[in-house]
Formats: sequence, structure tokens, C-alpha cells
Amino acid sequence: MLDLILIAALLSNPTVEVDPQVPAGVIANQGPTALLATEDKDEDEPKIDPKKLEATVELLNNAFKKGSDVVDKLEAITAAVAVPHEDVAKALAKGLKDKEPEVITATIDGLRQMAIPGALRELVSAHKRERNIKKDDDLFAALLKAIGAYGHPDNVELLADDMLHNSHRGTIQARVLGLGNTRCKESVEELISIMNSAGRKKIKPHMSEIALALTALTGSDQGQSLDRWTTWWNANKRDLEIDEVMAPLPKKLNAKWSKFWGIYKEKDRGEKREDRGDE
Repeated sequence: MLDLILIAALLSNPTVEVDPQVPAGVIANQGPTALLATEDKDEDEPKIDPKKLEATVELLNNAFKKGSDVVDKLEAITAAVAVPHEDVAKALAKGLKDKEPEVITATIDGLRQMAIPGALRELVSAHKRERNIKKDDDLFAALLKAIGAYGHPDNVELLADDMLHNSHRGTIQARVLGLGNTRCKESVEELISIMNSAGRKKIKPHMSEIALALTALTGSDQGQSLDRWTTWWNANKRDLEIDEVMAPLPKKLNAKWSKFWGIYKEKDRGEKREDRGDE
């Protein structure tokens, strides 16, 4: 068995560059198109050195053995993100069963960043099976956000299901903006249905996110008015088509959207680093 240090050395030069700030489904505001294109086409998946693939899986298997150190687990997760392959996603998913919230959070984020169908399948599977995640509001919100980041139409029902049952704001926000990132008419239908069925008092605290999601999907900006969105929907629902690429958002909405999904321009990142240096 290869030593962990030797395996880590094999991974020192990632095969694929991954931007940790940008979730899969919102890269260049393309929605699920790029992801769906790879689902049945092996030739479209990144080419990975077989030795690097084997080493990464072994690194993860060793890291998730009973009694392993949290630091080793986190380092293995970081390395795995740079090797986006179904076998790696399966090995990485073991971290979703870990006892440490820090490890679970890192695993969820790693599967989000991998941006491959196999990683999405592991996230959806965790939504069905991992009760420990659902019992923790923050972990559950992170899981829903990761699923929503992929923007896959098959997950509209999952994101919309019993949306306001859990009052945790982070969970509701992840569901709403996940639908906003899932570019299909069904997402709009679910958001409008939830908005109208919940009642004004219950929906009011969440109208800013719902309005943002609807604007991201439709390109129309009706503000945070339930009445205006309802009127707009009744006038447009019959012929509504959702563009594959999201139209530019108004400045304030774009800032909120970008903050939630972690989308930053290189200039913005430089400014943030400079700001931290002045503190």
C-alpha cells in the first residue's frame, strides 16, 4: 500500500484546474447545459492519468479509515477535487458519513466543485439516505446548495419539496436560489406556487430571495411584490421559455447572487486580498 505522503506527491500537479469559488451550475451562468452534455459522453470527461486516479482513490480510502486524523481527511478531500472522476466521487462520498461536521461540509463542497454527474449523484443520494445531515440545519443547507449549484432539472422537485416546513433561513435560501439556478420552466412554476400558497405573512421574509430567483430565471424584474409577480406570471406563463444562459442581473441583484454562489471576478478577489491586508 502506498504511503499517504507518496500518494499526496502524485497529486501535487492537478490534472484539471478548478476554481473553488464557482459552483458547477453557475459557471458563466450556463445553467445545467455543460453538465448535461457530459452525462452520456465519456469522451467529454476530463482525461485523467490512471495512476493519479488510483492514487487519489487510495488516498481517500486511507483518509476515511476509522481513527484517521481530521487534517488527513481534509487534505485528501482537497486533493480529490482536482481529479474529477466517478470513482473519486464514490470514494469521496464516504466523508458524508463522517462524525465531524467540518469533514462533512468539506466533502459536500468537494463534490460540488468536482462538477461531474457522478458527484451530483452522490449528493442526491446523500439527500435521500444521510439522516445525520438532515438533522443539522447548516449541513442540510450546504447539501441543498451543492445540489442546486448543479442546476439539474431532475432536482427541481427535491429543491422545492416542503420548502417552508423548515424555518431555518439558510435551508430555505438554498432551496430558493437553487431553483433560481435550475434553468427550466418548472423552477418558475414551483417558485410561483410556493409564493402564492404560503400566504403573505409566511412568504414575506423570503420574498427577496424568491424575487432574485425569479429574475435570474426569467429576466424580468418585478421587485419583491407578490402581486406584481402574480400578475406577470398570469400574463406570461403560457408562452414562457427559459433561456439557457442567464441574462445580466441588475447591479444590486447581481451582487446578492454572486455573494451567495461565490462568484468573483479576478479584480474583486484582488481587492478583497488588499482589504484584508489593510486590516
